[in-house]
Amino acid sequence: MSTVRAGFTGPSSKIGGSSDYHIDLKLLNSLPIAERVKVFDTLANRYAQNKRNIEFSNAGVSTDIYDVNKPFSERAGLLQRVAAAHAPSSADFSSYDFYVPFKGQSRFQKGAVEDASIYIPTIAGGKVRRGSGGGYGHFSEALDPSGKVLYRVGHGNIDRPESDGGLTVPQTPVLPPPVTQASGFSQRQQDQLLGAGSALNFLSDYLGKSEKKTSPYSGLISSLLQSQRDPTEDFLMSYIMGSNPNAAM
Repeated sequence: MSTVRAGFTGPSSKIGGSSDYHIDLKLLNSLPIAERVKVFDTLANRYAQNKRNIEFSNAGVSTDIYDVNKPFSERAGLLQRVAAAHAPSSADFSSYDFYVPFKGQSRFQKGAVEDASIYIPTIAGGKVRRGSGGGYGHFSEALDPSGKVLYRVGHGNIDRPESDGGLTVPQTPVLPPPVTQASGFSQRQQDQLLGAGSALNFLSDYLGKSEKKTSPYSGLISSLLQSQRDPTEDFLMSYIMGSNPNAAM
């Protein structure tokens, strides 16, 4: 899960009302608690890059800081208390009010929360939609690939909206499974096989070129190969012969 910026904190008159410089995140009620924890983990890690904390603000959870290093049960319990502390904004979404003061500072200190970046998590294959108004200031919505809104974040400064107007989130790339070089062999044997093959290919190619150039080193390399056979070469040749009885040396 990644994030994109969703505006900046601002004074009450520029964010649709309510407290100065606070952020309101809404999560779809049907999201399981594990998904909600994942959302806040992602946001907390992103704000940490700006040396900021997520500090909740409603009664009962005021000054509580979201800590990704706490056990899952504690993070989940905190999020449940935060949602319960906020008056329901709709039947479909739970709301989480917070500030993002600099680490080591209180949200009440001058300069701790003003004009801070706001972020929203994105959904692979989905979209981010922007808007303003409705008592929510400048806001962003994260949609899944089917077009359903899963997250909303608002109370951004309407004088500092995001200029993109919305964006499409690329699909998460799927990495191919690791290639097995020699089925049935240990990783060390496979590494030996690859190493021996690379070395022999290089030396064979070098000898071929050296013979054409009558290099004085070609005889030395040939004698080394004959007199000091590497165990990996023996392994390689035994593997080839075992795989193909008709192979000729």
